[in-house]
Amino acid sequence: MKNNPRVSIIIVHFFGMDYIINCLDSIFKSDYQNFEVIVVFNGNKDNSYEIVKQKFPQIITVLNKKNLGFTRANNQGIKTSGGEYIFLLNDDTTIHPQLISVLVEKLKKADNIGIVGPKIYYMDEPFRIWFAGGKINWKNQATYHLGRDIDDKDWKDAEKEVDFITGCALMIKRGVINKIGLLDEKFFAFYEDADWCLKARKAGHGVVYVPFGGVWHVKSATAGKIFFGEERDRNSAWLAITYFQRDALKEFRRYKNKIIFFNRYLSGGHKIIFLLKSIFVSTPALIWSIIYKIPSSILGLGSKKL
Repeated sequence: MKNNPRVSIIIVHFFGMDYIINCLDSIFKSDYQNFEVIVVFNGNKDNSYEIVKQKFPQIITVLNKKNLGFTRANNQGIKTSGGEYIFLLNDDTTIHPQLISVLVEKLKKADNIGIVGPKIYYMDEPFRIWFAGGKINWKNQATYHLGRDIDDKDWKDAEKEVDFITGCALMIKRGVINKIGLLDEKFFAFYEDADWCLKARKAGHGVVYVPFGGVWHVKSATAGKIFFGEERDRNSAWLAITYFQRDALKEFRRYKNKIIFFNRYLSGGHKIIFLLKSIFVSTPALIWSIIYKIPSSILGLGSKKL
C-alpha cells in the first residue's frame, strides 16, 4: 500500500534476554501497524529463541547455529523480509510509539531520500544524546556522532543531510538496496553503516537525520558479546583470557574495518598518507593498546560485568 507501506523491522540477537523483550514490547506498542518483525538469532547459547517466540508468536525468525556477525545476520533478515521499507534496529533499544510513523513519513515525502534515522538517547540518561547524525572527517580519517553526550536541551537540532546513519536505528527503502546491494559482509561489524550510506549517496539517494528523539539505546550493552566472543561462566579458569580476547578482537575488527573503509573511499595523496599513518602510527598504537589492556582486563574482572 503506497500510503501505508509495509515496514520490515530487522533485529539481530545473540545475548541479553531482557533487552530483546523490552525492544519487542516497544515495537508492538507502535502507532504504525503495517509492519513485520524479523529476529535473527545469531548463534544463541541460551533458550532465548524459545522464550521470545513463545511471548511474540507473530515474529518471523531466522535461527543461526553460530554467530555470523552483524552484517551477514542483518542481510539474512533483509532477504527474508517482504517490506517496502527496511528498518534495522539494535536489540538493546526501545522505541517511541510514533517513531516508525515519523521515519516512514519522511521516506514517503521525497523520492530522492533513501535512508533516514532518528535521534538516539542513552537508555540510562534518557535526555542525553548518543546520536544526532553521523559525520565523516576525511582529513583525520574518523567517523563520529553529532551531538554525542550533549543534553537534549542544549543541542540545536534540525533535520539535515548527514554522512551516515548509525545501524543502531536505520530505515532504508528496498529500492535503494536493490540498487546498491546488501550490507558488505567484509565488515562483520563496524563501519558497515557508513559504507552503506556512502553507497546510497553515490547512487543519488539522500541520507537524512530526522530530529525526532525516538530511540533509547543501552550503549555497548550487547556489542562486545554479540560480535566478539561468547559468554562464559564467571568461575571459569579461562575467564581472564576470554575477557581479553573479546576486547582485543573487538579493537582489531574496528581497526581492520577502518582500513577497508577509508582505503575504499580516499583517493590520491590522502590515501597514501592514510596508509602510511596506518602502518607507522595506528598499527603500533593498536598493538600497545591491546598489550596495555592485559593487566587492566584481568584486574577489572572483579568489578566489571562481562
